[in-house]
Amino acid sequence: PTRRSSDLDDRYSETSYYAENGLRKVYPYYFTFTTFTKGRWVGEKILDVFAREFRAHPVEEYERCILDGTLTVNYEQVDTEYRLRHNDLLANIVHRHETPVLSKPIEVVHLSEELVVLDKPCSLPVHPCGRYRHNTVVFILAKEYNLKNLRTIHRLDRLTSGLLMFGRNPRKAREMEQQIRNRQVLKEYICRVEGEFPEGKTECGQPVEVVSYKIGVCKVSSHGKECRTEFERLSYNGVTSVVVCRPFTGRMHQIRVHLQYLGFPVMNDPLYNHLVFGPEIGR
Repeated sequence: PTRRSSDLDDRYSETSYYAENGLRKVYPYYFTFTTFTKGRWVGEKILDVFAREFRAHPVEEYERCILDGTLTVNYEQVDTEYRLRHNDLLANIVHRHETPVLSKPIEVVHLSEELVVLDKPCSLPVHPCGRYRHNTVVFILAKEYNLKNLRTIHRLDRLTSGLLMFGRNPRKAREMEQQIRNRQVLKEYICRVEGEFPEGKTECGQPVEVVSYKIGVCKVSSHGKECRTEFERLSYNGVTSVVVCRPFTGRMHQIRVHLQYLGFPVMNDPLYNHLVFGPEIGR
């Protein structure tokens, strides 16, 4: 079966935005999560699988959804004792409340037949993930700028603002992605860090390892992947420094982890500038 573009457009009309106290918010809406039964679930009771695999809600809530018929198998109501079979389609209707983001408009810096370049505000993820769907760059561009079917070239973390490129056709996206992968593109980031960063240029070549993909935490480790970042101080105000960062590799959280390791974590970084790393904050 082919996906019609009208099916894709339906998802944009699930809900709409409103602004409140400088935040972009989404009216709550109904959404159906679907997943096919995984091999390891076959023969198990539906309630046991949801209790173990989907911990977003307590088991009592899944029980209520099964009894109410909002959690179905092959779009038919079952009871909590139902044992899953191969290729069963599980569908769960949920009332989604998305997390607000900054209501700063997305500024399109460059638009051609092949490329979109925009200034991404912080707090906004690029793609739907976790608690974000409509409050993402891709959905906002589709709904408010009528820019659809964009192809990812590179990404920016949710909390990072700055220039973001999309291809408007697969060929252009692949070509640009290749240039980034072959390091023909120099990326520069500017951030404010704790403390007095040394003057001039500082290089960090410590390997970085992912501790957990699930919660997204990395650390400097001899078992990590090769990693190199160059830093250059722009200013110091007696408490914090503004630093330009040039990553020569593309590891997850590379800049934040290297700055933490050097002892100058990014200001208000909720992860790597946290006391959970000890009194030295992971220096």
